Amino acid sequence: MPITLTPEERRRFKTHGRKKGFLKAKDAEHLSENLPGLTVKQSANRIELLKQFEKVSTTTKLWLEIGFGNGEYLAHLAALNPDDCFIGVDVFQEGVSALLRRLERQNSSNVRVGVDNANIVLLEKIPFNSLDRVVINFPDPWPKKRHHKRRLIQSEFLDLLAQRMISGGKISLATDWAEYSEWMLEHLEVHKEFKNTIANGGFAPQPDNWLITSFQKKGQKAGRPARHLLFDRR
Repeated sequence: MPITLTPEERRRFKTHGRKKGFLKAKDAEHLSENLPGLTVKQSANRIELLKQFEKVSTTTKLWLEIGFGNGEYLAHLAALNPDDCFIGVDVFQEGVSALLRRLERQNSSNVRVGVDNANIVLLEKIPFNSLDRVVINFPDPWPKKRHHKRRLIQSEFLDLLAQRMISGGKISLATDWAEYSEWMLEHLEVHKEFKNTIANGGFAPQPDNWLITSFQKKGQKAGRPARHLLFDRR
């Protein structure tokens, strides 16, 4: 059962980086009108969580993307998998606005949004044993050593994520920072609840459903190729 954090508990999870950006008046109005109806709500269990979506079946998979940016990949996945349900988590309002516009254009109704720190969304909105798929693409690498504590992929965070995933679920990650890719691999390899899908360990091939986003193109132009990881929840 998810919990409701106290203000003091919420302050543990500080979100660094941009949150608001610049929104045109019409986009701010569109966001305020449409976000409430698409915001994921607290649910007691997986079944109750899925009831927040318009169409579900016994084969429906529940996806979570953490840090969806401007929503390119999340909207892409939602269109490719119309019978699945998706929850996107991000704090950058300009990106949330862009995602809602994308979903509207492609007429996708299978996405809900959590505009908050990922830890808080997992604790407050996602019941245990609920997620089939987790996607984390290009999280902030915080390359300076003194900022490594800000990185999303930490042992404590993986503990929390594992609780919310079903056994046999999959987590895919991508980054274009080589040192952070090694950090991710190291943390996941030693975690007792996750198993590398690559038999001899190491990085995974690019996913079949991959979309090269505008963000990734910037990394490619700077000479930073993406690395991918794919782990199973034991």
